[in-house]
Amino acid sequence: MPNTATATPTFASLAQRHGRELAYIAKQDTNPTAPADPASIDATALIELVTDAASVLDRAHHDQDAETLESAARLLTEAHHAHDADQPALLRRAARYLRDSYDMACELADELGDDHDF
Repeated sequence: MPNTATATPTFASLAQRHGRELAYIAKQDTNPTAPADPASIDATALIELVTDAASVLDRAHHDQDAETLESAARLLTEAHHAHDADQPALLRRAARYLRDSYDMACELADELGDDHDF
């Protein structure tokens, strides 16, 4: 599992930390839109990736994980449109929802019988 950082997260740091796991989840969709390099995507692409991953988990009946990612997507959207002073707090809250993305991806891979290495 990736280490958690104590510094205020940014969109870039969240994409770098969670992008590969979220992309793995999102790629389980029949029409994947996951970026080739999810670790270096911008804020809009990160929000889309989190939303896509939540949709996949919802269809896979991982309801709690889907709700967690939906909450993260809402906070990321708010942060994207927030004033600079409000953005750090929103990103910290989103980071808390994203912290289990590695476990979510591993659980899905196990369920699918995929020996994926994150």
